[in-house]
Parts: sequence; structure tokens; C-alpha cells
Amino acid sequence: MTGISVEATTRGSWTVLAVKGPINSYTYNELQEKTMRHAGRVDMAVDLSGVNSMTSAGIGVLLAAVEDAIAAKKRFVIVAPSEVARLAIESTGFADQFPSVPSLKELPA
Repeated sequence: MTGISVEATTRGSWTVLAVKGPINSYTYNELQEKTMRHAGRVDMAVDLSGVNSMTSAGIGVLLAAVEDAIAAKKRFVIVAPSEVARLAIESTGFADQFPSVPSLKELPA
């Protein structure tokens, strides 16, 4: 089984989490740990361009991060979701909960 990689970097006022690999019930803990470390504390962007599969476990982690951001008046965006990630998000009916930008260059100032 292939694992997940979640790398945190800073880009301006944003903390960017770059996710690579599958997000599923076996791998979501790493994503959850990193998102909860930052969610609600900083403006957070989650780059999903490297995601090759995504289940409801990943959607749940992202929804929790969005809720924390809203409660703390922080910004949260999804960056360049892969086709697989985009379809997973859209299939849940929660797509409107996830503001997105097509690239890191387009993060709001």
C-alpha cells in the first residue's frame, strides 16, 4: 500500500499543505494531524494536485478544517485539486464549502 505525504510550507500569510498520494481510511490520519495543527490558527491552503484517490475520510478531515477556519475567522482554500479530488468533493454535495484557486500563484493576498 502506498502512503500519503503532507508537507507544510509558508507562502506569504498562508500555510500551505501539499498533499501527495491517496487519502483514505488508512492514510487520513497524517492529513488530519497536519490540518488540525494549523486549522483555525492561520490562513490555510491545501494543495490537492498530487492526490490520486480520495474517500469520505479525506472529505471529513477537510470539512473539519473549514469549520475551524470559519469559527476563527481564518481563510481556507483548496489549491489545484486533481481530477480525482475534485470529483470526490463534488460527489459529496459539499463542493460549495470548499473555496478553491487553480494555483498557488492565485492565493489571495
